[in-house]
Amino acid sequence: MMKTTLIALVLAAALAAACHEIPQDARKPYAGKPDVEPWAGDLFKGDKQKFEQALAQRAQTQDEYLHIGDENAPKK
Repeated sequence: MMKTTLIALVLAAALAAACHEIPQDARKPYAGKPDVEPWAGDLFKGDKQKFEQALAQRAQTQDEYLHIGDENAPKK
């Protein structure tokens, strides 16, 4: 009888612990500095088109097919 009562108490405690809800506080606002556009710096001086051209050129130079001169390289 004592063993059954102990098992029932342990089981009840486990079930009660499983039902505990974690508090869900409201999210706090971000306190860091605001993000700026990548083309807003000194290099591009706010010129988005110049930034996008530089990004496309960089992607071209990082194409491994072009580095090795592969004839199966995708045509651009």
